[in-house]
Amino acid sequence: MELSRRELLGRASTVGAAALIAQALPLAHRLIAAEPALADVPIDGATLQAFADTMVPGRPATRTDLGDEIHPRAIAGADPEPGAVEADALRLYNDPLIGFPTLAPPFLADLSVRSLAVGQAPFLDLDFDRRTEVAKTGLAYDNPNRTLWEAAAAVPFTAFCAAATQPNATAKTASGYRVMGLPGTAPGGYRGFSYGRKLARERTKKGSLG
Repeated sequence: MELSRRELLGRASTVGAAALIAQALPLAHRLIAAEPALADVPIDGATLQAFADTMVPGRPATRTDLGDEIHPRAIAGADPEPGAVEADALRLYNDPLIGFPTLAPPFLADLSVRSLAVGQAPFLDLDFDRRTEVAKTGLAYDNPNRTLWEAAAAVPFTAFCAAATQPNATAKTASGYRVMGLPGTAPGGYRGFSYGRKLARERTKKGSLG
């Protein structure tokens, strides 16, 4: 089946996030091998939602586009529009096909250490400004675990910009599309859509359309 341009871009965005995660996997395996206890770090959905909200901030909400629960302290409310959490970033984090669950324990461990250093509290308990400061330290070039953070940051952007958790997403179902002004999938096309310009009829000296 032929893909629409929008579907192709959506899948490409998802593949891009998966590629960043794959790039970070060797580092995650080395960290876990050096410190086996990291493998037992629980995947904290609330903290991942808070990190996603730091990457693509949004308005306070209780449910995602697909109806999943949002932790009451995850969204800092730094933006009046829906953000990555509402766009189901946590569902994408947990998608085994993306591969982030393997990275989550060492990432969350590093996030926790940096949160305590910057804000003297767990990441979930920090305000938006301090969450941002923690994220800046994690994504800094001098962080040897930076690839983990890049992979973690790619997921909320993909959930928001590509509606990666929804097949055939539209602006009605995907809050990211609504915020960006994208109508989403239209299998039959958009009635009345036009660029408002007549097609060129002229030809160049060599015969191609001008």
